[in-house]
This record gives sequence, structure tokens and C-alpha cells, in this order.
Amino acid sequence: MTGRLAAAEAYLRAGWTVVPLHGIVAGRCTCGREDCPSPGKHPRVRWRPYQNEPSTLEEVRSWWRRWPEANVGIVTGTVSGVAVVDVDPRNDGDRALDELEAGYGPLPDTAISLTGGGGEHLWFRLDEPVPSALLADGVELKAEGGLVVAPPSRHVSGGIYRWLAGADPSRRPLAPLPAWIASVAAGSFRRGAGTPPPPRSDAEREAFAAAWARAGITLLPGDNYYRCPFHDDEHPSLHVDAEGCRWYCFACRIGGGIGALRRRLGEPDVGPRRPRRGWVGPHRAVTLSGDLELQVVGESAHQDELLELTGGRRHPGGVEMDAVAELVPDEERRSRIEVWIGDRLVGRLRYEDAARLRHLVDAAVERYGVATCRAQIRGGWDRGDGDVGRFGVVVFCGPGRVAYDGGRKGGGDGT
Repeated sequence: MTGRLAAAEAYLRAGWTVVPLHGIVAGRCTCGREDCPSPGKHPRVRWRPYQNEPSTLEEVRSWWRRWPEANVGIVTGTVSGVAVVDVDPRNDGDRALDELEAGYGPLPDTAISLTGGGGEHLWFRLDEPVPSALLADGVELKAEGGLVVAPPSRHVSGGIYRWLAGADPSRRPLAPLPAWIASVAAGSFRRGAGTPPPPRSDAEREAFAAAWARAGITLLPGDNYYRCPFHDDEHPSLHVDAEGCRWYCFACRIGGGIGALRRRLGEPDVGPRRPRRGWVGPHRAVTLSGDLELQVVGESAHQDELLELTGGRRHPGGVEMDAVAELVPDEERRSRIEVWIGDRLVGRLRYEDAARLRHLVDAAVERYGVATCRAQIRGGWDRGDGDVGRFGVVVFCGPGRVAYDGGRKGGGDGT
């Protein structure tokens, strides 16, 4: 019995509907097309009927006897009781998923498989029909009418689909599909894209709500209309976005963000502001050289930490503040490296950057006990009229030697 047939039978026993996909032989799809748009990912059989009826053990065995090189496909949706979130880092899917989680809530622990092309499949239990949909750029939900490639299939790059260590379904049962994903999918099915989360931090939302409470209004979650406290308002004319910390009164024809609200309440603009440029976090020695600028992803989930690092108040023009970041590699996933500034997690490297730099990071950790590099926090402006920017982070390192800058307290590039 081949490994793929064994896997197909195991998936079938789990209640999943299995179909054979074209395989990869000598770097090409077995469909024979030189310009195949989906090598190793499209079915070898008519699979539409299996969206409603599960495949049988006899069918599965006959398919892999005939095509032993066939990749393994799982039909998603209620026929299998499975939904899969497909994260493609080549299209910034890792960054987009972080932003979705920042806006709607973190995903629960569930089974995870790694694709042969460097992406991830997050597997969830599906109890009710949910449409397949594009949740965001690079993040696709495979549910009703969907099809996904399962381990141990082969990718056209030569990579093998595999379960993340300790996160295969036998060790980590599938979590129920989060309700927010189903809601975003339903909206995405109509509009074609998910709604991006607002850029404000939790601390700013609390301050915004407290300011409105002082004005006599208790904010509800989301976008709502209220009677404006700044004029005799018979019909609610004040629109407040509690998540984005923005407001506008259609009668007064005034609005803005937190600063405009405080000024309207006659409150001083209290609290120190850090300069637009400067240094944040502890001064540390740099152990990784390089000037290649790399974007940090997932920072949208750490806006509170970044706001605190840059002084706790926003600057109208945003910030460009230098720091030394620590790169912390994941022991199990070579394509995941976290980025810390001081004692605060601020994001992670893109998958492709992490894979490319992992040997340098590991070498620095082995030699010096830590992998550090220059970093910069940018953005985070508040122009007073509701125009607010997210904080972002970049790090500076890249292919090259590991170089310890133990003599310069301010960091430097380590060269």
C-alpha cells in the first residue's frame, strides 16, 4: 500500500470525502499540459458528485491502484464536515490573516498542514453549510464546493504537503470553524472581500469610550447613531465608530477622532508626546549584520504594544523610531520567526524571509545566545480628523555573515 493510499484511507475513515488529484512526475503535472494552471491540484475524476455524496473505500482503492502517483484531495464542506483556511504568504496571506484576527479574534488551536509551496492549511470542523470565499488577499476559505490538497501530496516545487509536528488531526482535533469566519465568508461571498479591521488599539478605544461617557453617552460596539450632546438633538444625528474611534455629527457638521472630541469637551490635550524620531526600547548589541529592509507582519495584532513603545500618544505625522529587535525562531516551524522589541512581541517575519534567514538566526543564537538586528517603528499617525494610521515595523538584516557589535551600545548594523 502506498503512502498516499494509506493516507486516503485514513481520511476516509475520519469521515472525509477523498478524490484523486493529478500528481507531479519529473516536475510536471500528470495531466500532460505544459501550461497547466494548477499542477498537481486538479482532480483526475469528475468530482462534482462528491460534493454531495462521499466517496467509498472501493473507489479510493481502485483510484490509487490505477494512479499510485495521484495526489490526495479532500472535498471540503458539509459532505466531509471540514473547512480549510488556505493561507498563501506569496500573496501576503500571513499578514492578511493577522489583520483579520486582530479585528475579529484569534483563531483556536486546530490541525495545521504545511503546503509544499510554503503556505499553511488550517483545518476546522464544519457543522453547517458555509460558502467557500476569499476572506482577504491571500486568505481563502475552502468550504462548500471546495477542494484542498492534503498530505502527503507532492507540490510542483518538489515540496511535500505534511502535517505540522504535533498538529495532525490525531494529536490536535479539528476545532469548530469560528463564527466570525463564517460571517466574513458570507459577506465576502456577496462583496468579494472581507472587511479590514480598524487601526485603533484597545487602549485608544477605552480612552475614546471614556471620553464619550464624560459627554453622557455610553458607546455600543461597532457603528451606531446617538443623540448629539453638543446641540439640541431630537433625532440621532451623531455617528460614532467605536472601533475606529471616529465620530461625526451631521447636524453640527463637526467630527474627528479622540483629539477633536477632547477639544470639543474643553479638555486639555494631556500627556507627553514622544518626538517623531528617536529611540525606543532598550539599547542592545546587534548580532546580525545586513541592511536589507524586511517588513514585519502581524504587527496589526500588537498595536497596543507599539503605541506604548512609542510613548503612549500618537503624533500627527506618525513616528520613525529606531530600535534593536530580537528575532526568536520557532523550534518546530522553520518558517516562523517572531520579532520582539524589549519585552514586547510586535510581529513576525514573512514566511519566505524567515525561511531564507533561518540559518543566520540559528547561527547567531548558537554563538551569542541571541539574534538581534536593527529595527524601526513607523506610522501610527493621527491627523485629528479621523485619519489614523497603523504602526508598522521593519527590521534590517539579510544574507551575510553573523557579526557581533558588542562595542556600540546604540546598535548599528553590526558590520
